[in-house]
Amino acid sequence: MQLRRAAGHLEKLHDLPIVGDVRGEGHSFGIEPVKDRATTHSFTGSERQARLGRLSAALLDAGLYCRTDDRGDSVIQLAPPLISGQDEFDTIESILRGVLGEVSM
Repeated sequence: MQLRRAAGHLEKLHDLPIVGDVRGEGHSFGIEPVKDRATTHSFTGSERQARLGRLSAALLDAGLYCRTDDRGDSVIQLAPPLISGQDEFDTIESILRGVLGEVSM
């Protein structure tokens, strides 16, 4: 699977209000959750800890192994296996969409 297509697949997450940015290089991707997409304001310290704690646990419970980093601006870090194909990226997008949709409420 071409990496551009994979990154494009994750770009679809931009339609979620909590997603401020989706970026990546190679097989390493970052999704930046934001408090307000219009202003790209991040969560405050206490909000960030509470939200990322819930987010990290919910992603793991849903079967997605990733890292949430709250140093500075919050980022969900993904590094799918190099052999990942369309099916795996469909699953990754589906899990992220479901969990981010719930957490942003």
